[in-house]
Amino acid sequence: MLVPQLTHVPVTERNAMRDGPRDSATHLRHAAAIPALGEIEIGGKASREGAGESLTVMAWNVERLRHVDAIAETIAGQAPDIVLLSEVDKGMARSGNGHLLSRLADRLSHSFAYGVEFLELGTGNETEQAANGGAGNAEGFHGNAITSAVPLLRPFLVRLDAAGAWFLPEHGQPRIGGRMALGGQVLAGDRRVTVVSVHLENRTDPAGRADQTRHLLDAIDKYDADAPVLIGGDFNTLTATYPERNDDPAAWLKRIAAEPDRLMRPDRHEPLFAIMAGRGYDWRDANAFDKPTQRRAAGDLTPAGHIDWFFTRGLAASAPATLPAVLPDGGPSADHEALVVTVRVK
Repeated sequence: MLVPQLTHVPVTERNAMRDGPRDSATHLRHAAAIPALGEIEIGGKASREGAGESLTVMAWNVERLRHVDAIAETIAGQAPDIVLLSEVDKGMARSGNGHLLSRLADRLSHSFAYGVEFLELGTGNETEQAANGGAGNAEGFHGNAITSAVPLLRPFLVRLDAAGAWFLPEHGQPRIGGRMALGGQVLAGDRRVTVVSVHLENRTDPAGRADQTRHLLDAIDKYDADAPVLIGGDFNTLTATYPERNDDPAAWLKRIAAEPDRLMRPDRHEPLFAIMAGRGYDWRDANAFDKPTQRRAAGDLTPAGHIDWFFTRGLAASAPATLPAVLPDGGPSADHEALVVTVRVK
């Protein structure tokens, strides 16, 4: 459902969800009762009536969008037609409790569509909780977005995960919802092109991400099987499970040392690439392979990989680039770099 504003969830209800039973069945019941998980918020205003024969598209995991001004400057420097965003907060204490996407769209003279990945029942991870001074969430929404300089037609939302693992106590960040994708269509010349912003799960295994990919591609074909497609976002192609990467860091570093290009060329370990290829999608021409897309803070020696991607079907891609996510003082504006590519209908 398209709405001008997501349906608010009162703080008393959010607190009751947080403090009540935290099991899968309860998660499913809560998720079914939250209207915002099925809504797409539409706002802003497109500055142009249409694009030319080609489209310039950016994809970026903006890590809450808390550094909205620096991120807006990086995006504006590319003058994209479309921006595919993930990890966008709305009404979250950790990012100032504002509507940052609306602010970004205004800066870019774009329209926007926003869908909720999670209703956050807490105020973030341990670092974020310590930094927010005890403030609560005004809304608690976190999700994917598309901003567009040209009209975005027929927006749609695909929920990729209903298991509710983030709601369980062991994850430490209570959330209702799951990974999702947000899409729509824009005109390139006189052809409709489907564009999709996606965020896959990091705390699963490659097989789990493959299942999410199959579900996404089925949904896209049901939406429009004939239109060319550009999918962009954070695929979390980390090549292993969360425990494998975190429970024994020394062992993980040893595995990386034995296969140095593992995180930059993850297709050997992530079956989602084969699934994409089997459904007619390509990634080789749409992505630059010169640097990781994860941005580490100074002094963080954790191996960084190429985990953000564009996939295309029926489109010729050119001029892919990975852009640094930096603040004016040189610090990170997000923990992922930004991707940009130009596409044209074949």
